[in-house]
Amino acid sequence: MTPLPLADRYTRFRDFVFAGVAETSTKLPGLDEPLAELDLQSLWFAGAFGNEFTSTDGKRVRIVDFGVWNSGAGPDFNHCVIEIDGQTKRGDIELDPDARDWERHAHGANPEYARVVLHLFMNAPAETFYTRTLDHQEVPQVRLDLAMLHTDVRPNRGLAAVRIGRCSTPLREMDDARVHSIIESAAQHRLEKKSLRLHRSISAQGREQTIYQAISQALGYRQNQQAFMLLSQRLPIRRLKGLSAEQREALIFGVSGFLEGVKFEDTEPETRGYLRQLWQEWWRMREECARWLEPAQRPHWKLAATRPGNHPQRRLGALTIMLESWDKVSAPLMDATRWSQMAWKETLAALAHEFWSRHYTLLAAPAAKPMALVGESRVQEMLANVAYPLLMPERTRLWAEYLELPALLENQKVSRAVLRLFGESPRGTLFQKKLHHQQGLLQIYEDFCLEDDSACADCPFPERLKEWA
Repeated sequence: MTPLPLADRYTRFRDFVFAGVAETSTKLPGLDEPLAELDLQSLWFAGAFGNEFTSTDGKRVRIVDFGVWNSGAGPDFNHCVIEIDGQTKRGDIELDPDARDWERHAHGANPEYARVVLHLFMNAPAETFYTRTLDHQEVPQVRLDLAMLHTDVRPNRGLAAVRIGRCSTPLREMDDARVHSIIESAAQHRLEKKSLRLHRSISAQGREQTIYQAISQALGYRQNQQAFMLLSQRLPIRRLKGLSAEQREALIFGVSGFLEGVKFEDTEPETRGYLRQLWQEWWRMREECARWLEPAQRPHWKLAATRPGNHPQRRLGALTIMLESWDKVSAPLMDATRWSQMAWKETLAALAHEFWSRHYTLLAAPAAKPMALVGESRVQEMLANVAYPLLMPERTRLWAEYLELPALLENQKVSRAVLRLFGESPRGTLFQKKLHHQQGLLQIYEDFCLEDDSACADCPFPERLKEWA
């Protein structure tokens, strides 16, 4: 297989698929306790309330696609498609037991809820209540009633995964080699897109700054990538390299805004010494960064549903120690001829910080034993999103190395894609063992499943799969 140009086979396949397609207070009978919010969500997602409604202002509402049940922070259901008086809208759906929960939970001031296209609730105040987003857009409302339910339905939280797609039938009839060919081609296409983004950034920002920004984003995980990007743009690598290790660390934690809200008396004795060290340098630099400390200017850190080990404070600690060893970290990425996957992984695995190797946050008690600052899954993320997309065009033999990378990361989208494409067949596990399997499945899911507005009914993917040679 010729690895470059990477996108050809998958692009041809995608074009083939789309050829000729136009663009286009509550109790249940038999239950003693009121339904919990999670159970209401489960019933909704199962379609137990139906899919046609009348909004509070009298408009006809039809649910075309119930989307994906969100297990993290933000609206309850993502990637939904609805019709309001025949007009199609795509976005998120929020379900609250009470209409006033929208404001009680500050959804109206939260940018994560800006894409909500429908607000569902069971109870509402007697007076008119409006649902509005951060940019003052009114959100259509539908009031649900248990009378809409069939008497024999029961909540099933297991439905949170995703539905099986029509494409599972033709894929079941395809041999493994053909399925793998499609997935591998999709992975090639995805890698090339990442490569193009990185090399455009190099043209604008320079190679070293691009590497620094990309690694920072990878440390941010899904929830805080944007915040890490903002921080790396405000504190470019050229500026940080000119500082001492103490100054650099103080500046990063100061501009992040995390030093402002921490009180010495709330911290552990060991943490107080560390904070004292940071503030000794930060107070000298704070005035020049004052504008960035205003509430509207600070990075928007997302802390809900974040595992302790992934807390952005700890990830910033990892960034500071990576910068302390920056020559070793960046050199193999600056020059493709110096790349060694094993050596680079060993460099990252050896990173340790006197404070952050034993702490999750500035307020946490020290851990019983040291923890890896850049774990194996984070290294895998950097390989997938930084190293190989950056180096592949310059050293094409790395494609064979990329194909051998194991799949270490758990990914909700990959799980949804596997269930959508393969159903509950154990065959789906065959295509989750390697990193490129995951990347290919993600690309297919994003290109077809997330772009489909018909809940599978009108998606061209299943039929065209049968015809693809």
